Amino acid sequence: MIDLTVWNITLPVQTPAQVVATKAMPTLKNKYFDSNGQRIVFWAPVTGSHTGKSEYPRSELRETSKDGKLRNWRYNSGINTLKGTLAVNQVPSEGRVVVAQIHAKDAPTPLLKLVYRYAKGTGNIDVEYRVKPKDKKSPVIYTVPNVPLNKTFSYSLQMDKQGKLSVLINNVGKQVKLDPSWYAYNFYFKAGVYTLDNVGYASEGGKVTYTKLDVSHK
Repeated sequence: MIDLTVWNITLPVQTPAQVVATKAMPTLKNKYFDSNGQRIVFWAPVTGSHTGKSEYPRSELRETSKDGKLRNWRYNSGINTLKGTLAVNQVPSEGRVVVAQIHAKDAPTPLLKLVYRYAKGTGNIDVEYRVKPKDKKSPVIYTVPNVPLNKTFSYSLQMDKQGKLSVLINNVGKQVKLDPSWYAYNFYFKAGVYTLDNVGYASEGGKVTYTKLDVSHK
C-alpha cells in the first residue's frame, strides 16, 4: 500500500502547472496519475505544462505533512529516508526522466536527482549530485548501467544527522558528505516522473510505474 496522505502532486496541466493538495490525493485519478493503492502510474507528456521555475513537464509528488503543509527538513534533524521501487516504461526522444529528487527550499536547483537515461538502446540510472548550491552543474557520481525499460529496480536516498548522504540502487551505491554550504537549507523529497524534454507529439513523454514508495523521518 502506497501512502498518499503525505504528498501533494504537480500535474502537467494548466499554466502554471496544477498542484493537487494532499487532502485530494487518496481519490485522485487521471491520465497523468493513476493509483490503485498497490501501484502508481505517472505520465508527463512533452507537450504538458510546467511550473514557473522549469521548462519541462512533470507528474511529480512533493512531500507534505498529513495536514497538507509542505514538509521541509534540515540535514541534522534526524535520519531522513526516501525508498522507492519502480520501472520506467517510456522516455521522451531526449531519453531522460527524473524519478526522484532531494530538493532544497529556496535553492535554485536540487541537491540530488535520480535520472533514468536511455541511450544507444540501453537504459542507465544516473545519480546527479550538486556539490554546492550555486554550482552550475550536477556531476554524475554513480551510474547503474543496463537497466532496460520496464525493468523493476529499487532505490534508497538517505541523509543522516552528520550530513552523510547514502544513495543505494538495488542495495548497492554511493556515500557522500554534505558540503557545509548546504547546512542552512531545508530539504524535501520528490518522486514520480519529471520529463526532461518539451518537444514532440503528445504521445511522447515520460512514464513511470511505482509499486513501492515510502518516506520516513526518524
